[in-house]
Amino acid sequence: MQTVTVGNQKGGVGKSTFSVHLAFRAAELGYRVLLIDIDEGDISEVFPEIEEGDGTEYLKASHLFTGAIDGRRPRQVHERIALIEADVDVLDVDDMPLEVIEQPRASLAMLAADYDLCIIDTPPNLQRRMLGALAASDAIVSPFNISPFSFARMPKLQATIAGVKAQYNPELRHLGFLPNMVNSKSVNEVEALPELREAYGDLIFDEAIIARACVATALAQGRAVWHQARSGNQRAAGKEMRQACDAVLSRLGLN
Repeated sequence: MQTVTVGNQKGGVGKSTFSVHLAFRAAELGYRVLLIDIDEGDISEVFPEIEEGDGTEYLKASHLFTGAIDGRRPRQVHERIALIEADVDVLDVDDMPLEVIEQPRASLAMLAADYDLCIIDTPPNLQRRMLGALAASDAIVSPFNISPFSFARMPKLQATIAGVKAQYNPELRHLGFLPNMVNSKSVNEVEALPELREAYGDLIFDEAIIARACVATALAQGRAVWHQARSGNQRAAGKEMRQACDAVLSRLGLN
């Protein structure tokens, strides 16, 4: 099982949105996907439980950090996608001893035989949840929006990755920064991309996802933006998102 963290030390850059679409795309390509939400539970809203009160105790995000798997399983939300959703207790992880950072790797090893790809959606703050995800991952991809605040955090994220490689996970790879939520009507944003690529080289993906309202609408309906795309705007959004997902999967060696 390949494990990829979708992470950036800045909020509001579309990490959860991209995580879900990456899961949908990988599932379409035939991969068995494990999707994990250790952030605020937004992904869980995309996949609400159809049946309530059936007594099933599903595996939750906090269990990955405590090691309390105890036969629990992720919730199957799609033919090829299983979800480990965020729970209230996962917020306590950031106050636990540092040793908790190494537990998710061991927990995921117990599930690895059942999945081809694990996608971890992470919080923007550099605390134990984020570090635990990186320690357990083969790679990280970093969606970002074009703003001075995002640019300022890029070197900080690179330093974090270097620290995790040195202390916990020497095999961790940074797949790159993925331009997301780009305002195509902003000259400043459009012109910033070539400058970023000159500064960071291949670490800036060639693919870019334009900010479009139809992306959020699709997720609110529990589907990828390219599913049931009727308008030109929806089709354009779907094409951009698929291309971005395929680029990430390609860098993972899965497409």
